[in-house]
Amino acid sequence: MSASQERHPTLDSIAPRSLVRDMEQALAFYGQLGFVTSYHDEGFAIVERDRVALHFNASDDDEPPQEHVLGWIGVTNIEALYQQYVPTGAIQAPRRSQPWGMKEFFLCDPFRNLLLFGEGSPAEESSTPPGA
Repeated sequence: MSASQERHPTLDSIAPRSLVRDMEQALAFYGQLGFVTSYHDEGFAIVERDRVALHFNASDDDEPPQEHVLGWIGVTNIEALYQQYVPTGAIQAPRRSQPWGMKEFFLCDPFRNLLLFGEGSPAEESSTPPGA
């Protein structure tokens, strides 16, 4: 066996791909969130922020797609990110500590795709059930 066949394969990135009806609207929305367009052609675009890439395919349909993407993005300093995104009006749920040890919030883009942002939280914050 060669050295490359003996190495255990690892996954090193993920790029959720969403359908959007209006590519320019999508690029403008994600630009507000700090993403930069790294590729854009007639029917496809990639936006990136830090080490996260999101891919968009233009939809030919005028009707909204029936299926939507839910992407989870691990972050650091979730409080600062939350405050950065509040003025965009895209946040759909307040930031909260979850019983599974994460602080999370999510937002929705103009095409009803969801982005869930999460950061590990200290054990003492996540041990209290929500609403207690």
